[in-house]
Amino acid sequence: MTVTIRRWGWRRAIVTVLGAQVLFWTFYALIVLAFHPAVAWGEYRLPVGRAGPASTSVPTAAWIPGLSEPAVLHVPGWQPAIVTPARMTLLSPSEKTEGGGAWSLTCLNRSCATPDAIYVGPHDRIGMAAGWERFQRFDMVWVAIAVEGLLGLALLVLLPLSRFSRLQTITGLFMILVSADAWFTAFGADALPYAWFPLLRFGVEYLMLAMVALTVNAFAGWQPGAARITLACFGIALTVLIAAMLVLGDVAGVVPWLDAAALVLVSAYGIAALIRMSRTAPGPAIRVMAILLVGITSTAWDLLIHPAPTGPMLQASVLTPTLTTFLILFELALQGRQLSREADEARTDLERQVLEQDASLLRSSNLLRHQERRIAIDAERQRLLRDMHDGVGGILTHLLLDTREGRLNHAEIGESLQSAVDDLRNMASAIDAADEPIDEALAMFRERMWVRLARSGIDFEWRCELASPAARLDAARLLSLYRLLQEGIANTVRHGRATRIDLWAEPADNDRLRVTLSDNGMGFDPAAARGSPGEGRGLANMHRRAVQMGGELRIESAPGQGARLIVLVPIEDISKRKSGKFTND
Repeated sequence: MTVTIRRWGWRRAIVTVLGAQVLFWTFYALIVLAFHPAVAWGEYRLPVGRAGPASTSVPTAAWIPGLSEPAVLHVPGWQPAIVTPARMTLLSPSEKTEGGGAWSLTCLNRSCATPDAIYVGPHDRIGMAAGWERFQRFDMVWVAIAVEGLLGLALLVLLPLSRFSRLQTITGLFMILVSADAWFTAFGADALPYAWFPLLRFGVEYLMLAMVALTVNAFAGWQPGAARITLACFGIALTVLIAAMLVLGDVAGVVPWLDAAALVLVSAYGIAALIRMSRTAPGPAIRVMAILLVGITSTAWDLLIHPAPTGPMLQASVLTPTLTTFLILFELALQGRQLSREADEARTDLERQVLEQDASLLRSSNLLRHQERRIAIDAERQRLLRDMHDGVGGILTHLLLDTREGRLNHAEIGESLQSAVDDLRNMASAIDAADEPIDEALAMFRERMWVRLARSGIDFEWRCELASPAARLDAARLLSLYRLLQEGIANTVRHGRATRIDLWAEPADNDRLRVTLSDNGMGFDPAAARGSPGEGRGLANMHRRAVQMGGELRIESAPGQGARLIVLVPIEDISKRKSGKFTND
């Protein structure tokens, strides 16, 4: 502790504690003493034993400071009037001629203490005086109740943001208990006129003091043992109150002793906990100790020093919640600033460490990108080689063999060369339309094939029933689909004698795409065609390409009824599939 205080500074600690006290008591003095009746309205004071003033043409009113309940006021020369706490009462001259005498006060409900003086004078001045008493006795209490209650509820509502912080939970409950204790003290006796009301009022008060200790405990570093002792002390105080109500019927005889004991225990524990905290955080500990001492001194003033009934009408403890709340907010602002400074330092250190690693990370990143680029280029080269070998290479190889052996005429050679060119165009189109919507890719295929089919007198129609935006196919799958459709169109041109070919795309079930190619040609028997000699390069190729796409091919045809090819292509997770996963045989 000595090392810590030496590092933080005795002078700064004393200035902080005394500064909080001066701020609080200066504010209290400005509100109370500057508007004390004996100072501001002394000329209208009627001490005990003095007769009332003579009647005048100016409306006259009476006001009794510190009145606790409604009462009947008798002033010689004036009609009896009912006066209420913190309110002025207009007086009417009496028609009867009364002799000398002094004023008197008779309570309506129960005996009340006789004040040392009343104030009688012009209604505007007396009304102002009554208004200041109402402000001090009631309005300030409601301000304290509202401020503490709303702040406590706000802290509890915002608990999820702090991940249900123990300190925030206890502080919120403490503020709500402060609000409840202020209401019970100022208004509870009139609102709850029950015999056991004192037990409720003082029970809430001692629970509030216990919550003060728990708040300090949470702020200084939570200690479960201290928390259990605090709750045990509250249980003892509550037991004493209950015993006093059962045996004596009232708690007035034990409350002063319990108040003194509670103040001593809370003060001692708070100071001890903050001293323990000061070893690690001297600045916040001293500031919180200053706030705690403000609450202790204001409560001690009200319980032990505050003169009654001639003292100030506003109790010091009523101002404590509001002012200490602003001090707590100021402390939170200071801690937030400190945390921000520490965060900036940590960020600067992190940036320095990041900069130290930039060079090595940059080299590693460049090397990795270079390797990835080479791998991607090699993979694309291999795919193109496979596509050329399986497509153009196969066609040209068969064409070369057939030409050498003289099995082909000029027309058949031209048809084979056209097939090779078409396959090259399919490859170029698949690369160009890779990862484009399938409707656009098929539209490009239709435009490319429409010219050739138009020369042969065949109409080629295209329609799409896919929702926008349509699904996408990678280059490998799109090339397989192009080749499958081209094979079907080639069979129609060679054998079908069709005058019209239709191509359309539509959604299917199970996240699949349905592409249909149909014609109005001669048709054929699919079962018989599977056993024909040319099946290896016809229907079998189309089935193989459908399998390469992970899909399914259906052929519907009959002699004289045209032919229909239905390709079902899965489209789920297409964006995640790489072209390298689908090879062409």
